[in-house]
Amino acid sequence: MRRFRLDLLGGFSLATSEGAALSLATRKDRQLLAFLALQGGRAQSRERLASLLWADRAEAQARDSLRQSLAALRKIFRAAGTNPLAGDKTTVALDLSEVAVDAIEFAEGCAATLLGRDIAELYRGPFLDGMDASTPEFDRWAVQERARLDGLAERLVTAASISVLPEADRDGAIRLGQKLLSQDPSLESVYRALMRMSQARGDRAAALKLYATCRSVLRDELGVEPDRDTEDLYRDILTGQGGATHPGGVSPAASATTAIAIQVHDDRPSIAILPFRNLTGNDRLNFLCEGLAEEIATGLGRFRSVFVIDQYSSAAVAAVTSDTAEIARRLGVMLLVHGSIQASMSRLRITVRLVDGASRAQIWSDGFECETGEAMAIPQQIAAAIIMTIQNRMEDTIAEQSRRNPSPAAYECVLRGIKHLRGYAPDDNEKATELFREALRLDPDLALAQAYLVFAEVVSNDYDAAPRSILLDCRARMERALSLDPEDGRIRWLLASVHGLLREFDDERRHIERALQINPNDANARATYGAILADAGQSDEGIAMIREAMRLSPFHPEWYWVLLGDAFFSARRYEDAIEAYKRRTGLKIRWLTRLVACYAHLGRDAEAREVKRRILEQDPDFRISSLRRGAWSETAIENWKDGMRKAGLPE
Repeated sequence: MRRFRLDLLGGFSLATSEGAALSLATRKDRQLLAFLALQGGRAQSRERLASLLWADRAEAQARDSLRQSLAALRKIFRAAGTNPLAGDKTTVALDLSEVAVDAIEFAEGCAATLLGRDIAELYRGPFLDGMDASTPEFDRWAVQERARLDGLAERLVTAASISVLPEADRDGAIRLGQKLLSQDPSLESVYRALMRMSQARGDRAAALKLYATCRSVLRDELGVEPDRDTEDLYRDILTGQGGATHPGGVSPAASATTAIAIQVHDDRPSIAILPFRNLTGNDRLNFLCEGLAEEIATGLGRFRSVFVIDQYSSAAVAAVTSDTAEIARRLGVMLLVHGSIQASMSRLRITVRLVDGASRAQIWSDGFECETGEAMAIPQQIAAAIIMTIQNRMEDTIAEQSRRNPSPAAYECVLRGIKHLRGYAPDDNEKATELFREALRLDPDLALAQAYLVFAEVVSNDYDAAPRSILLDCRARMERALSLDPEDGRIRWLLASVHGLLREFDDERRHIERALQINPNDANARATYGAILADAGQSDEGIAMIREAMRLSPFHPEWYWVLLGDAFFSARRYEDAIEAYKRRTGLKIRWLTRLVACYAHLGRDAEAREVKRRILEQDPDFRISSLRRGAWSETAIENWKDGMRKAGLPE
């Protein structure tokens, strides 16, 4: 049995094995003992010890100070019955068979196979916490040791979160994680670990609260958003059912009953296409860089053998970092497509590289030359080459998937219009409409422009608030656009949305299912289909489908959260619906009414009253009887109205 105990985590403490405290007179005595304790019993030269702790003194004076400090330590130990310090004229060592050191026990415990509560509880705080600064040399060593031990503590918490542990051991790891966050609230990996462990013990509310705290701290202190791993975990916890799932997180019931199979990307090559670089010096060709990436992503998305990240997310990440490995990490993909365009006389040269996201190694590259007006035919060739590179086979030819190629100028207008349609500025929809009309002036048969122009008019008329005559006219025009290109899944998705607003649910579902057959990687169609399934009573399948859409588009538009909230509301999972709805910024009445219904159904009266106040502030004449029905089923609508009545909104 060791005669002494030295604790260095969370401060400094020396005691006998019986618990009698031993007091060291000076700070340098404590620092000398701490340094010797962490050398693993190895002898240290007196010269090194003197320069480490008394570097600010002359050599002779430093050696003399070391002798005095060693003498003080020996005196303390001998008074307690033994002396663990050994040495000669040139070296000094601490005999660890006589001294138990918490930092050593903790480090050894972290390396052990079994994770126990007693190991986690050894960590009481940072190494030598509260000890005043010394020489720069000693302080550098102490900072390194502190970082090492804190890192071990973080890894211990993470390991505990992915291990099957007894409840007492898991609780010890949770307390350790909480201590680490009290020291440094920005440790994102610790938030993730605590979220997992909270979920494992059935406390989803605590897990979701941890995410909210993490996001707030990262935004306020570092000006950043949570990384992809944290967002994915949050979505999985929020959308999880608490039952058995396969490794991709989709319940067996969803896999068995959903008409369009939910495909996780764990076993498929995952890929993101970044906006191409414009090296021509002509800013007018910027649209082509985005258009090429969009078309390649659409082409690749038609193949079930690959998992293609939505262009919205790819462009968002590429806008803030150019590092290949960082982009791949944030998007959670294995492969990235980089490209550029260069001009030579009246011709363009398009260069494309397929890159491994982790190693940055180039897997494949090629160059394509064309006239400026023929550039939009190139993505088919690029997508075909990438598919062959990945799998050496193709499920279909890219050429068969696209019936025609738009003129560059018309396609530029469509791309710019879609950007505005996704925006939230007061004039965004008006600008989008003008751009879609200009695209059709340049290319009257451009089906995608026709479809988006119709949808922009639906948005301008406030979706289901539009008169039925307008919605019927929009449906007819959308069907004409589809007849021009029936294999464009994007048009079918837009047409399905119009059918939903007209409450033609069978047609809505038919077009969404066909859109997903055409392009299984269409995140927008997946999210919409998930909401349709949930509203039809297939809640588990619908929520799982929306989760998969969020994986395809990790930096998705905010309306995904509204669809997820609607799916939760249909499942009567009101707490989760609130969490999803509140992720939508600038809540208007149609979302506030859903929020107030959730609070009312939960009996959270104070919060329901506050949301009711906001509703009547926006529309003093609001009445439940004039409520817009949207694309919800009658069952969901009645539950919605019932919640508003409970909240006291006027009938």
